[in-house]
Amino acid sequence: MRNSILIALISLSAGGLIGAKVMEFFGRDYIMANLPVPSGTLDDKDVFLKSIPGEIELAEKDLFKVNNKAKNVIMLIGDGMSLSQITSYRLLKEGPNGRVAVDEFPVSGIVLTHSADAIITDSASSATAYSTGSKTKNSYLGLDKDRRVLENITEKLDAYGFVSALVSTSEITHATPAAFSAHVDSRWNTDEISSQMLDSKVATILGGGRNFFLPAEQGGKRKDKKNLLEEAKKSHKILTHKNQLDISNINPSEKILGLFANEHLRDEEDPDNHASEPTLTEMLKFSLERAEAAVENRCRGSFIMVEGSQVDWAGHANNIDYLERELGELDEATRYALEYAKKNQNTLVVVTADHETGGLLIEPIALSYYTGNNIKFSFNTAIGRGSHTGVPVPVYAYGPGSMNFSGTLDNTDVYHAILNALDLTEQTGSCL
Repeated sequence: MRNSILIALISLSAGGLIGAKVMEFFGRDYIMANLPVPSGTLDDKDVFLKSIPGEIELAEKDLFKVNNKAKNVIMLIGDGMSLSQITSYRLLKEGPNGRVAVDEFPVSGIVLTHSADAIITDSASSATAYSTGSKTKNSYLGLDKDRRVLENITEKLDAYGFVSALVSTSEITHATPAAFSAHVDSRWNTDEISSQMLDSKVATILGGGRNFFLPAEQGGKRKDKKNLLEEAKKSHKILTHKNQLDISNINPSEKILGLFANEHLRDEEDPDNHASEPTLTEMLKFSLERAEAAVENRCRGSFIMVEGSQVDWAGHANNIDYLERELGELDEATRYALEYAKKNQNTLVVVTADHETGGLLIEPIALSYYTGNNIKFSFNTAIGRGSHTGVPVPVYAYGPGSMNFSGTLDNTDVYHAILNALDLTEQTGSCL
């Protein structure tokens, strides 16, 4: 009897242990996926309001001397892109062991993005830092904080015989391209921005934004009632379809204004127009071919700014699919630029961003559940209406002068590092 009881107890203990292990094995996923953690809202977040110490004078980064100077610069800006956006795209496209275009760059660093009047920058002030090497207030373009005009990089390089191009997936009057071609105290003054763009030293301008050159009575958005598109025909060759991106039909010395959509490219409200819109890579390729033709003619080199504008908009919208699409287009253009630079060995390629948008996080699907490949992406600045953040952004560089983009840079340092990579010993005047 005693032996039977002992056998029964041992059997129950073994059975309980096995059962517990079975429950642990089969129940872990269910338990971890159903923890009582509430869905986040803007008000649920842990928030700590802090006062930041007053600013000390900004010190310019010490740069290495560049002996082998670059002839061309391609600057790619992912608006709203930080490491979390790049990591998300890498995971979605290639998985954890895959690599995307920026991963092939030999030099990388981080860029601090605050503006002259705020810890959190907007695109206007950050792009102005990139285009002029100076801090300014949010919403200012090409002006310092006291509204004094700053010489931007396209103006400076024009005096040394370089030809410039601006490429964007937004309307071309948007903050980032505007900072390289205009001087206004409000990024929303698109009437003045578009007028100054036409008068600028930029030879090739490609993107969306036809409506910003047309008066309201003709379906546009201009408040000054000017038909600037008609006026532009006197000074520029107007392109409206991707099939026109063919330099064999264009005089190397004429200016180009490519407006491929009424507003931004790939506008969901205008799907019929998408077939006529070029990709970032197609616009970059055309700009490079234009630059090469200009150099063969009389120019010394080129500067091309390429913006993946809508990475930022995906962050504002809290839309991961939108983000993946826009980063895919920027990744393709980045790879094209990198391969071009590897082939030519006289081109500096710089990839960076103006700020981060959305507070994007990559998290486990449930609290403290670190198993498997299922993850969630969450935007944490506001639900459905994300904002910019103050986290640094990455910078990647390849080519002559790339060594100056390592470590920690202020966004103003990027401007100086680009100029340091070029031969600016003699002003030859405009080559246009």
